[in-house]
This record gives sequence, C-alpha cells and structure tokens, in this order.
Amino acid sequence: MIKIVTDTIACLPPELVKKYDIKIIPISLVIDEKIYRDDQLSNDEFWKLFYAAKTTSTQAASPGEFAALFESLSGTTDTIFCIPVSKGLSTTYEAAMQAREIVQKTNNKLRVEVIDSRSCTGAQGFLVLEAARAAEAGKSAEEIRQLVEEMIPRVKMLTILETLKYIIRIGRAPKTAVIGELFQVKPIVGMVNNTGVVENIGRANGKKKALEKIVEEASKYIDPKKPLHVMFHYADKPEAVEQLKSIITAKFNCVEVYVTPYSAVMSSGSGPVTSMGFYSG
Repeated sequence: MIKIVTDTIACLPPELVKKYDIKIIPISLVIDEKIYRDDQLSNDEFWKLFYAAKTTSTQAASPGEFAALFESLSGTTDTIFCIPVSKGLSTTYEAAMQAREIVQKTNNKLRVEVIDSRSCTGAQGFLVLEAARAAEAGKSAEEIRQLVEEMIPRVKMLTILETLKYIIRIGRAPKTAVIGELFQVKPIVGMVNNTGVVENIGRANGKKKALEKIVEEASKYIDPKKPLHVMFHYADKPEAVEQLKSIITAKFNCVEVYVTPYSAVMSSGSGPVTSMGFYSG
C-alpha cells in the first residue's frame, strides 16, 4: 500500500491520522532559546509557554528526519507520497526533497514523490487526507499524484488574526500596525490564489466585522451547488471558532467538518487566530 507523509502544520485530526496511517513529521519551535517538537507540547502547554515567552521562532524538519522516516517505511511499501507545507512558507519541502535524493541513492526500488502543497493548515490537510483515502482505495501512484495536483488550486485557507501584537513583536507587521492594534483592527490573511505564500485579504474593526468579512471572502471560493469540506482551527480557546463554524455550516452544504487546534508553529508567528481550510466538491 502507498504511504502518505506530511508535517504537523497540516493540522489533521488525530483520529484521521490513525485511521489512514498518515505519517507526520514534526516541525520544531524555539521558545526562549529552548527547542520543542511541534508534537511534543499539548495545545494548552504551548499557549502557556507562548504567552510567557520573550522570543519565539521555528525550525523546519531536517533532511535526516525525513530520510529516516522514508527508510523505515520502505519495509512496508515501495511508494511514498510526501505533501509538506508550502515551500513558500518553510524549508520543509526542500528538506523532504533532499531526503528523497538520499534514500533513493541506496534504495532505487523505493519511489518517493514530494508534492508542494502550496498551502498550509487545513487546506494542506485536505490534500493529505484525500491522498490517504485514494491510497487506501488502491489507487495507483499516477492517480494519486493527479488527484493531489488537481486539488491544490481548489483548497483555500482564511485566517483572522485576533491581535496584531505578536506580529509586531517578531517584526513582521507594517508601520501602521501599532495604530491598528489600538483600534482593534483584525487582519484577515489567507492562501486563496495558489501563490504558495500567505496573502493579505483585508481587515475589519472588531471580531463581529471580521467574522462577516471572512465569511464573505470564503463565499467567493465556495460553489453552493457542491458539498463543502471544511476544517476549522482555533488557537488557545476552542470556543473562539464556534461562531464561525455555526455560520458556515448553516450557510453551506457541509459534508465534512473538523475542528482542530491551529498548528503551534503557525501560532508562534501569528498569536491567537480563528481559521478555516476548505474546498468545494
């Protein structure tokens, strides 16, 4: 059976990871100069550390980590699909490609396909999930590659930043961000144009307007005649995403709905968020 590999940024529900035997490579966090694996901390543990931290940064997975996983899987499969976070956001993709070269030099019977998801969080997660389902259904490597490549432009991610102070802290905010923070401006960012990088979608004053704005933006990419697959993400407070979930599930024909924590690695740069990854069809 073909094996599927991804990273922790995909935000997949644990029960689906287990059901489809998806292999997850953790990204690392550096909090006040101490390194933590993304899967080492619970969501509550991460946020306690994050709110107390003076500095945070991230470290992509290494080629060695990917190579070790690929080698271990070679005992049970001859084909691996690896679908990491967008290479526009992380060097994780490059690490997987380097690992592919390493293992195929010594194991030329093992086929390793690394596909740039051009996305992150739930949008990336749905690519991985559909690849895993196709593998379980006995689809060929060519069919799985075609499926994923056709889905890449269809999956979308939209996120409300609850506060600007954390992107101000790491120096990624525009000069006007301090003023925006004072007036409770909530930026909305996303990955909707298949660029592979996070795009500035807009902003709104206050949470109510931000929710209206994210639903308006999501509607541009949802075909009301087709079923909707959606993954909602919360940060430190699970209840924070419930309002968005209620609006979307009432408005559209949602056939697949999950709620998971936002990746700690992503949160370390953004602070608290309300987010969704989705696709129609």
